[in-house]
Amino acid sequence: MKRSRMWRAATAAASAAVLAGALGSAAWAADTVKVGYLIPLSGTAAAAIGQEMSRATHLAVDHINEEGGIKALGGAKLQLVEVDTRGDPQVAITEAERLINVEKVSVLIGAFQSSVTFPASAIAEKYQVPWIVDLSAKAEITERGFKYVFRPTQIPSSGNADSAADFIAWAGKTTGKQPKTGAIVYENTDWGQDLANTMRKRMAEMGIKVVFDESYPPNSPNLRPLVVKLKGAHPDVISMTSYTGDAVQLQKLIAQLRVDAMAIVGSAAGHVDRTFVPTVGVKAADMVFTTNGWAGYDSAITTPFARRFWDQYVGKYQADPTEFGVTAYADVWILKDALERAGSADPKAIRDALAKTDMKDNDITRLVGYDIAFDSKNQNTLKRFVVQQIKDGKYYTVWPSKLTPAGYKMVWPVPDWSDR
Repeated sequence: MKRSRMWRAATAAASAAVLAGALGSAAWAADTVKVGYLIPLSGTAAAAIGQEMSRATHLAVDHINEEGGIKALGGAKLQLVEVDTRGDPQVAITEAERLINVEKVSVLIGAFQSSVTFPASAIAEKYQVPWIVDLSAKAEITERGFKYVFRPTQIPSSGNADSAADFIAWAGKTTGKQPKTGAIVYENTDWGQDLANTMRKRMAEMGIKVVFDESYPPNSPNLRPLVVKLKGAHPDVISMTSYTGDAVQLQKLIAQLRVDAMAIVGSAAGHVDRTFVPTVGVKAADMVFTTNGWAGYDSAITTPFARRFWDQYVGKYQADPTEFGVTAYADVWILKDALERAGSADPKAIRDALAKTDMKDNDITRLVGYDIAFDSKNQNTLKRFVVQQIKDGKYYTVWPSKLTPAGYKMVWPVPDWSDR
């Protein structure tokens, strides 16, 4: 009798343990997978970019859920928990803690600005919750030995600057019009400083003498004194690193003060924001060059997957998406791929699946224009930048030249303002 009671007790205990384990697994196989999303929507020069990225992110979530959610989790839906960082690192740090400990998110995405992403992603690492970096370019983000921070759709700022420098060298050689002097204008954030450091080094290697090298604080109310000094330096080529508000102000002043140069080369960001040309004006923006992490509609919108994204975004917001929207949309699909392979909403399982990501020649890679796989630092080294020229209000890819649309010929050097 005693033995029978002991056997029943042991059986009950074992059953309870199995049930507890099952319940624990069920906690990570719920009806929804919570995704924390941190993005600047107000209070910063990057807010317009953040708003575009937010729209594309919501659209990706809608599309995934409409298609049946995460099939490996029984059709679990993605639930986006969005936070406006306002471009403030402390806000992002506080909200990352809340998203992890209160909202119980399984993964985080964000936060566009390097100065925000760098400290906030350390919170995710602390709690071992994966963080998918979108377009933050600070090199150190993936240089800290972190295991839970992944950057699939961006490379360090040096890669952006290297692309600009390679283009300048190529353009000079191709046209026979080599720049001899250069200017470096950049915002004094982590992102801007990283780009400037690389550009400084590359100009020296190319034999370009830097005759103007000046930073400015983001959201500067008056950049006229800087542009007056820039004009006085007479550089052949100008490297410009700015978010939207400052990029607009700088280009307007360059046009007003007639700052002549062989080329102005922007570093994506503000120069590829969809509001840049309309706000600056078609004439004032004409023939500006800029790097871009995306080659554009003609090169990328070639599949039903890409067309659905493009047509629905344009139909809903009456504006064409840029690299920012394309990247934001792709990041959610990269997460979906990891969730399907993880078969769990457990942060560690997602982390392990992300580390094994290997996307080649599929709908997502065709949309962004490059393959996706991570090195030992969780950095996607397969990402590349192109260079585009603005002409008559449109962006044309000019480098690599194989991506240049038929019928477009790059203008280098650009004419002086008096000849336009």
